[in-house]
Amino acid sequence: MYISQPMSWHKVSNDSDDDIQVTNEASMGSADSTAEDVPVDIEQAAIESAELTTEPMAFLQGLNSENLMQFSQQSVLREMMLQDLPGQVNTLPKLENHNIGGYNFSMVLDEPPKSHWMFSVPLNKLYIRMNKIFNVDVQFKAKMPIQPLNLRVFLCFSKDVSGPVLRCQNHLSLEPLTNPKIRESLLRCENPNSVYCGSAQGKGISERYSVLVPLNMCRSGNRSGGHVRQTLAFKFVCQNSCFGRKETNLVFCLENASGDIVGQQVIEVKICTCPKRDRNQEERQINGKKRKSLADGTDEDELDVKPSKMRRRKGSFKSDIKKEETESNDSHDIESAADWKVSRTEDGEYHLAITCPKKEWLLQGIEGMIREAATGVLRNPNQENLRRHANNLLSLKKRACELP
Repeated sequence: MYISQPMSWHKVSNDSDDDIQVTNEASMGSADSTAEDVPVDIEQAAIESAELTTEPMAFLQGLNSENLMQFSQQSVLREMMLQDLPGQVNTLPKLENHNIGGYNFSMVLDEPPKSHWMFSVPLNKLYIRMNKIFNVDVQFKAKMPIQPLNLRVFLCFSKDVSGPVLRCQNHLSLEPLTNPKIRESLLRCENPNSVYCGSAQGKGISERYSVLVPLNMCRSGNRSGGHVRQTLAFKFVCQNSCFGRKETNLVFCLENASGDIVGQQVIEVKICTCPKRDRNQEERQINGKKRKSLADGTDEDELDVKPSKMRRRKGSFKSDIKKEETESNDSHDIESAADWKVSRTEDGEYHLAITCPKKEWLLQGIEGMIREAATGVLRNPNQENLRRHANNLLSLKKRACELP
């Protein structure tokens, strides 16, 4: 058998009572010899334990020499006492996805046809109408040993995670005072055994308004590839316009029996009256920003495309004028292209003289040439001939405006 002595364990034989008596006497007789060693051991243990700053160690240091344990035994006790501390630290939520517990936790949203809610994949955002139910499939991997898991779901502002998301007084006044916890919660869960937690002053995860849903861990659940999948049904009883149209996120926290968060998934949510319209508008805004960023990164070669487009528009405008002129009812006003005075000067420039049946068409033609000249001046500000040509066109337009 094993007999406990200060700071050590000694094995003795139990063949007879005489041997036990002798051993006991020897143990008592050696008390004087070990008494001298005890202070040395106590002093050494005190020096080693002085490095610890936790309250359990302060308690152990106050023990007397008869119950003092070795430093290794103190470390084991320290770990056991620390494990008894509360596992859930009430902190502000973080809007990030993680799987620190190794459960491969994920959320699956299957959008049914002609539903009251929509999900945007590029935006990772849920659009839903108030008081309309949407289904979410919770999926996680079963781990050994099996322990109960809960899902905590709550709403959080995107830009102010400390601000509690509360119901407006208009919708709050429409519900009876039967259950204050459920009445104050903006998020509702249709699954049985759901527990409503938190208060209006809560900012941390465990203190704010949230819904805690026990997950089914039995073998009869829906398993696929070692994963457990369970469907949950939620709805909202207020919309984003109730609290100033602030952007909100829906946070799903997978918690173990101790309250530790072992997995988290976050999606944006907008509770509105027209989910399809809002989703299409925000997706178009995202696409527009992408196109704008691509346009900002282009070089000067792409800027040269604009003048060519203007020239094409000008050409089509002239062709329209020619077509209208040829379709005139007065045959004596019809002129052929041979009657137009088109020539090239010795300097390599072009000369055009054209007759217009209307003053408005003449002014429009001059304005088109002015735009082309102004574009050329902007692209080549050092060419004096372009500036002179633009000034001549401005003078021509002034003279044309003075015509009756």
